[in-house]
Amino acid sequence: MKSLFRTAVPMILALSLTFFIGCSSDDDDNPAGPSDQTTFEKLAEIGNDYLSVGTKNITAEALWTEMNDADETQPYIISIRTLADDTVRGRIEGAHHWEISDLLENYDQLPTDKKIVIYCYTGHTASYTCCYLNMMGFDAYNLKWGFCSWTSDPDQTGAGGGWYAVEPGGQTLEQTAHSFGEEYDYPEITCEATTDQGMVAERCATILGSGNWKFVNAADVYLNPDDYYVISYWGETPYNAGHIPGSVRYNPTSLNLEENLKYIPTDKPVVVYCYTGHTSSQVCTYLNMLGYDAYSMKFGMNAITNDTNILGEGVWTDLTPSYPVVTGGF
Repeated sequence: MKSLFRTAVPMILALSLTFFIGCSSDDDDNPAGPSDQTTFEKLAEIGNDYLSVGTKNITAEALWTEMNDADETQPYIISIRTLADDTVRGRIEGAHHWEISDLLENYDQLPTDKKIVIYCYTGHTASYTCCYLNMMGFDAYNLKWGFCSWTSDPDQTGAGGGWYAVEPGGQTLEQTAHSFGEEYDYPEITCEATTDQGMVAERCATILGSGNWKFVNAADVYLNPDDYYVISYWGETPYNAGHIPGSVRYNPTSLNLEENLKYIPTDKPVVVYCYTGHTSSQVCTYLNMLGYDAYSMKFGMNAITNDTNILGEGVWTDLTPSYPVVTGGF
């Protein structure tokens, strides 16, 4: 009996010591978990999860088809045009009017089991909001070309005529490629919120909630070229065909911590442009959330040229749409 006791005790101690050392080793091998991420790193991860698969836009034709497909779950449509225009001039049937402030404060009232389609006049402001909603975890799409793609009625296009008034400025383009240049420290940002949704909402409120949408016209970029760091957010082929002088090409899906965020300056405004201004607006939501001073070039390259060698299918054409609208109260 004593012999069994003498044998068992050392074995128990050895097993206990092995278990203790093993647990300690596991802890040392995993010193950093999600809680150790900085606010910047966490938000960059959230935004990159969306942008890395491409921004979400839907055409009026595709939306109309979905609305009339009895076998499909009907999309939840949001208008962020003015309430007066929605009620008096008209809106998409079944659309819900939301103020931007309501989307920021009451996002928990949005459906999580439906596609959300959001529209404005030209697709620019809605794109800002679309990126926000996707980073909040919703399946949101911007209506491409905005309400201008739903109806060509001049009373519906908003001040200035929207896409129907766009006339390319014809500014000079270049074919010389530019490198990224020096590296910069990331912006320092903080959040009181601790959840993913809370942090995104808090950071985006500084952009969306103020109503100070960050857009810049192509003419202003050319007027003061040294005042901006210009990003061409598109593929290599259109970039080589012609781009804004001095602009640096960032391949879509490359704006993350592991690749190119470190090359974006924090000491001057950043201008992002694409074909239409839709994708660049969504990218700017992400960049502004991270603390950059980022502006989307309104109407994109369409504001400069209608050369299909550069724009491809991203060139604006008069769609002469005539999808139905409804008026009256909600």
